[in-house]
Amino acid sequence: MYTEETGLFSRIKGLFVSNEAVEETNAIVEEQPEVMTEANEAPVEIVEEVRTMVSEKSVTAREIPLRTVEVSAPTYILPNEKDLDIRFATKYIQAGGKFIYCESLKEAIEQLQLLKGENGWQHIFTWENEIKDAFSNFNFQRGAIGFTIENSEAAISLCESLIAEDGTILLNPKQASRRQLPCFPKTHIIITDVAHLAAKENDALERFYALNKGELPSLIKLGNCNNGHFYDKQRLILNAEGTEDIYVILVDEVIPPSLRP
Repeated sequence: MYTEETGLFSRIKGLFVSNEAVEETNAIVEEQPEVMTEANEAPVEIVEEVRTMVSEKSVTAREIPLRTVEVSAPTYILPNEKDLDIRFATKYIQAGGKFIYCESLKEAIEQLQLLKGENGWQHIFTWENEIKDAFSNFNFQRGAIGFTIENSEAAISLCESLIAEDGTILLNPKQASRRQLPCFPKTHIIITDVAHLAAKENDALERFYALNKGELPSLIKLGNCNNGHFYDKQRLILNAEGTEDIYVILVDEVIPPSLRP
């Protein structure tokens, strides 16, 4: 007596099962990508693809904290008027200032390194994050810990505007506000970019009031024009009293705002 396990039915069933298994095996083989180039070689393409995916995920994970930081620095627009840098430098140098033009922020830091060596300065003090970023990015004064403004030979800051009309410098209360302190160093270095050039004092002041609500501007005027405060349309402008040994380093590229919190 034949059953499903023996005899003709068993052989017929085995034949169909065998054919189906072969078809499934062939289908699986056709779906696999050919990544084996030689015997015993690892599937290079798949490994490289996985490494790329892991690398991209790692970069994204590192960038997330930076993207959550709000940039509070205002945006400045490049002036339309030409030759403002030359006009400012001419007036400023005539008043006794020292002017350095640099094409890039990296070149500006290199000039700082030269000034530091020529003058025998041990440390240049700064309190603004954009300058701290530049110091870190271009390996300037790294590891100089413990220096304060009292024991520094020079201090460096940003500025609000360079005014081409008369070679003056406009500051806001966040920039070089310590100029009036007796501990302020003998030398003040101002670093800024071409977006902070202004043709006239009134243009610089209007931009200041638009960006700094309720604040009082300070003005650096070298020479015989630095006594007492100033007024513009009955609005008080503070005299940025302090050292007259001032360097202005003008950079021909926009200094990026800091992402430090």
